[in-house]
Amino acid sequence: MSAAALDPTIILVEDMIMKGDTGIPIRLKKYFFKATKVTQSDWVVTATYFPGTYLKGHATTIDSSGDGADETLTYVSSGTKLTLGSANTGTVYGEVIVQVA
Repeated sequence: MSAAALDPTIILVEDMIMKGDTGIPIRLKKYFFKATKVTQSDWVVTATYFPGTYLKGHATTIDSSGDGADETLTYVSSGTKLTLGSANTGTVYGEVIVQVA
């Protein structure tokens, strides 16, 4: 089976206002999501599910044994893909932080 695009469920969206180095407010959003990962290198299209400029993400995959393993997240701006690169498959829980206008 080859890698494919995931259709995550957005569990929660948090709006955050931060001050940049110059004191100008920066608007961020933190998305908490859940998805089912079937193969290594499945991905999420960030422009669709996490609109904004990708800054950071973290995810954990729970496999059939119930153990949680950190996911390797790689963002590619062309195509706005966030690839989940670990060999673990199962239910993925994660968070993504983006900057919005």
